[in-house]
Amino acid sequence: MDETSKHNLLERFRQYLDGVDEQPQKRDEEVDREVDLYTLFTGLAGLKSEIKIESRQVKQVLDHSRELIDAMQQSNQRLASELSELRRAEDALREEAEQELLLEVMELRDRLEAGAGSIEKFKPGGMLERPRGRVKKLLDGIGGGMEISLRRIDGLLSRYKVSPIKAIGQRLDPICMRAASTGFDAQQADGIVLNEIRKGYRRGDKVLRLAEVIVNKQEQ
Repeated sequence: MDETSKHNLLERFRQYLDGVDEQPQKRDEEVDREVDLYTLFTGLAGLKSEIKIESRQVKQVLDHSRELIDAMQQSNQRLASELSELRRAEDALREEAEQELLLEVMELRDRLEAGAGSIEKFKPGGMLERPRGRVKKLLDGIGGGMEISLRRIDGLLSRYKVSPIKAIGQRLDPICMRAASTGFDAQQADGIVLNEIRKGYRRGDKVLRLAEVIVNKQEQ
């Protein structure tokens, strides 16, 4: 065999060996590629499962939070209702206590007004004629003190939004007036209030005390 033939034979053998080395390498790459795809799909499947589990957990947390919020809102509503009822009860108790006190103040005012009227109408005579100047001065002082007390009481009643019921010259109103007696005045219509025996008072729209009045009654 000449040198040329040996060279060709060796070259062909070398190429064969080179081909054998390349084929397993290609198969390894394909196996690696297949392994990588399997790992990828397996990871995606696991991730999808975790997302579903976390989604259910998040939904449970949201549902629980919603239940807690609803319970808190209902509790707040009950608390607000109870506080409102408690305030109404406190207002009612305070109004009742104030009403009792105001009625006592009205009675005191009646007595002061009656006393002031009696002093104003009093006229000394007989044995008192000589010291009349000193008696008059004393009575004027007492009457003036009563007038001051009456103004203070009226101011106190006004601060509590208490006002007298206007009765004289009005038609009898059974809601805020009570006919204690009757009188006759030809110039007034039947049922018109001629005079007051005792003042009536209201606080806002509520009547605290009926006015006791003398009502005109036409003769028949």
